[in-house]
Amino acid sequence: MTIEWNNIRTLIWDLDGTLVDSAADIGTAVNLVLADYQLDALPDNEIRQMIGHGAAKLLDRAFAAVNGLAVYERDKAYQQFLSYYEQHCCDRTTFYPGIKEVVVQCAEQGLQQGVCTNKPHQMAEQILTHLKIREYFSVVVGGDTTPFRKPHAQPLMTCMEALNTDSQTTLMIGDSAADVGVARAAGVPVALFPWVYTAIPAAELGADAMLEDAAALLRKLPTNP
Repeated sequence: MTIEWNNIRTLIWDLDGTLVDSAADIGTAVNLVLADYQLDALPDNEIRQMIGHGAAKLLDRAFAAVNGLAVYERDKAYQQFLSYYEQHCCDRTTFYPGIKEVVVQCAEQGLQQGVCTNKPHQMAEQILTHLKIREYFSVVVGGDTTPFRKPHAQPLMTCMEALNTDSQTTLMIGDSAADVGVARAAGVPVALFPWVYTAIPAAELGADAMLEDAAALLRKLPTNP
């Protein structure tokens, strides 16, 4: 799909891996769960490579990596993870370089913005508020806001409905296959940043555009939408 940059009036952002680097705090929660099962901790860089397709899948990979599947109780571990992550989700989570400035400038240029993430809504709100950026987003749709998660179309469609926008004037900005998938399902163009957590390079995910850094987005968007 070709992005008609001059027509873009609405930006819908993914959160983890796009606006913020949250891998360290996710790693803290994973290791606290592993400790509950008397299993060894994993280094942050190893957990970072396991992130993708949700926390339950992350825990599957983590327990397998430490040979802990024999004691693994998936549903229980998932609830433990959510509890720990809610306590620690703002400890080390930071913006990617230049991202906050871009969000602020886009708002000043009159673009409306939303967030569409698979992270639970309350935690997404907590992070955005902690980082003093919540005011720039008119809507935040989390992984539990609708019955479906990305790449299903409904989360993005719900976000677009709340913003009263359409596919012709909206751009999805993300970093992962789920972001490409939800954009395709909703008929919306998608651009990706390259700082994806997983081993698959973002350039291989089939996005409509790659953004080498935060400033690249500003160079492409209309200055007076």
